[in-house]
Parts: sequence; C-alpha cells; structure tokens
Amino acid sequence: MLSTAAVVLVTAACGGGSSTPAEAPATPAPAADTSAAPATPAAAPAGVIIPLEPKEGSSSGHIDLFRWEAVPGADAYVVKVTAVTDGRVLWESPALTTTEAHLPNTIALEPEAYFWQVKASAAGKPVAETGAIRFLVTP
Repeated sequence: MLSTAAVVLVTAACGGGSSTPAEAPATPAPAADTSAAPATPAAAPAGVIIPLEPKEGSSSGHIDLFRWEAVPGADAYVVKVTAVTDGRVLWESPALTTTEAHLPNTIALEPEAYFWQVKASAAGKPVAETGAIRFLVTP
C-alpha cells in the first residue's frame, strides 16, 4: 500500500497536486481543408434561359431556327414568336423536349421586327423563361 507522502510526490511530479488547476497550453485549431472540392463556375440564375440563336438585335433575310441553353430539371420548352409592331403571335410551338425549334414550313416571316421567347417547365410547372428577344427579318 502507498503512503500518503508517496501519492503526493507522484501527483506533484505529474503536474498535479496544486489546489488550482494548471491551464493547458493553447493548441491551435486545425486549418480548414480548402482542397476538398474544386471551384465550379457559376450557373445561370434560376428562372433564366440563355438564348443562343437568333441573338438580341440580329438581322437576316431568313430566320427560322431558335436555340437556347438547357435548364437543369426542365422537361419541356415552348417557343413563341410575336410581331413587334402589333404584338400578334405568329407561332407558338408545342411543348418541346429539345433546346431548339424550327419554324414550320407553313410560316414565313415577312421583313419586319419580331420578338421570340422561350418558357421552360418541369412537371407542368414553369421554372424559367427568357425575356423578349428582338430580331429583324430583312428584305
């Protein structure tokens, strides 16, 4: 059996034994791991479709192809072409699953200014759209 003196001696030798606890030396917090994942480029904000063709302000003697970037999660797109002068709708596509649309052969755009726009939906609910994109068909 150990005597009381031996217990005090062992306790003092191990850094204990004082009536107030000794403060442990501060250890620095580990640095944050910044190598976990590479940075990803910023995506278009939700609710926006990026039009590709025809671009805003473009003009040509013949325009019949409309293209845009896909929207993550969208399962259908509708394209609408309207006349700038009086707002009449010249064509509205059925629901499309692709990111491009061709005007039907039965529709020829006369020389004037037009707007086109695309609306995207997922499970029948709107998720994104372009603004009105103006283009000009020239003679």
